[in-house]
Amino acid sequence: MKVLVADDEFYARKALVKMLNDIGLEVEVAADVETGKEAVEFLAGNPDVDVVVTDIRMPEMDGLKLAEYVHREYPEIAVVIETGYADFKYARQAIQYSVRDYITKPIGKENLKSALLNIEKSRQREEKKVKDRIQESAFEISKEQLSIQELAQNPELQEQFMGGCPEYAASLCYRVLLMQVDGETSYPQKEEIKRRLREEAGTQACEAFYFKNNREYVLLAYYEDASASLHSLKSCANSALAWSKAVTGCSASISLSRCHQGMGELYDAYKEAVYAISQRLLQGWDHVYVYNGERDSVPALSQQDEIGLQKALGNSDCRGAEQVICRIFEDPELLQNGDIYGLYRRIISVLSILNRHYHRSDSPSDDRVLLMFSRRYDLYNFKHMSELENYLLGMVREICCQAQGGMENSSDIIREITEYISRSYQYDISLQDLAEKKYFMNVSYLSRLFKANVGKTFSKYLIEYRLEKSRELLEQTILKVSDIATHVGYNDVSHYIQSFRKVYGMTPEEYRSSLGRTEA
Repeated sequence: MKVLVADDEFYARKALVKMLNDIGLEVEVAADVETGKEAVEFLAGNPDVDVVVTDIRMPEMDGLKLAEYVHREYPEIAVVIETGYADFKYARQAIQYSVRDYITKPIGKENLKSALLNIEKSRQREEKKVKDRIQESAFEISKEQLSIQELAQNPELQEQFMGGCPEYAASLCYRVLLMQVDGETSYPQKEEIKRRLREEAGTQACEAFYFKNNREYVLLAYYEDASASLHSLKSCANSALAWSKAVTGCSASISLSRCHQGMGELYDAYKEAVYAISQRLLQGWDHVYVYNGERDSVPALSQQDEIGLQKALGNSDCRGAEQVICRIFEDPELLQNGDIYGLYRRIISVLSILNRHYHRSDSPSDDRVLLMFSRRYDLYNFKHMSELENYLLGMVREICCQAQGGMENSSDIIREITEYISRSYQYDISLQDLAEKKYFMNVSYLSRLFKANVGKTFSKYLIEYRLEKSRELLEQTILKVSDIATHVGYNDVSHYIQSFRKVYGMTPEEYRSSLGRTEA
């Protein structure tokens, strides 16, 4: 503890310095000065002082003025005032300057020691509060970075982040409530949404999450009775639609899975909720959607539309291809039926035609295995029908533009790819797959295009993105290094460690230690 002494009485000041040195605490007297003005000048060049002990009566600047200055300019420095009995009532006015203690003259060693000990204890309590807040924040950030899939597959993460679900919940059935808000939400809003979902779930055996990657809220709620669980969670969901708009000012969509039991079914329950919530594309926001299985779908593309799209692409007729896409999204049967799987089938039919056009093949083989578009990931990322329509329109425009020897919207393609990486960096991604199964263009051309727009190769960009993401997780979360490696797309932890060392000059453990942090 560094102490600055300010007292205009020479012998009293030196006696105080000696007392501090002999007090039996780890105290370093940074300096002893005669006036408050000298104390101010010293602090300007030595702001690492912990405590200022000052007499109340001094020339140029008295102890109260010095306390006021320290409180304003150096609020982290504690002030102790030494005062005579006659000045004590006057000195108490300094409470507005956060003076920590008052010592009456003549100063005794025990009084001085007690004052410093109280300051040290107070400082330790404040440091503990700060550490607790940092730890709590790191815990919440750690949960946000995960996904239901990671939780379902990792018992250690379940134990660490699902403390709200008691042990006996393993014998109960559960449902997943999935919620998305159509807009940005602040940290306090996220915490309020999670709190109210937990409160209104109708069961104490529940846990609420916010997963940053998909900007989604997931409530995992356990019940003794399966039929009663649907009633309780529907009531919670309908209530949430109302208050979420008041909390965020935005519309919301909510879906409910069927009843499941055991953590082995958690990811299946989540996928059911994803399937159900995607109905918002057809029926709009501010609804609660309940998964009831896949219904009979409306047919895929009509023969007329399929032939029309193939012909338009063959002739590089962008307008003709756009008309086919627009007809799909304006089909009354599709909109009235409200079957999201029917919409998915039509999207896949369009992408299959684009795929065959790219490969110049009329083979009737199963094109789904050749496409990078899934109901679970890709369809879920579209929040409105207009976004999905623009996506398909953009695809046919790019293909027609390529056929005519141009690439008018190349920056849009690269932006889409970088956004895709930000959502899917934890999965296996290759430029060849993106070129041939998502954007239907030559991989060499796409590689040159990516480097021209981004300034580095696709593989280098992906590696740097994953490592930078892992560095953020090391700084902000309590996740283990092995969990971070898996989260950012490394199947081999040792490979991740080597890659990290190559870029940052130290291992992930060493990097985290350099920040004064350790794994939980």
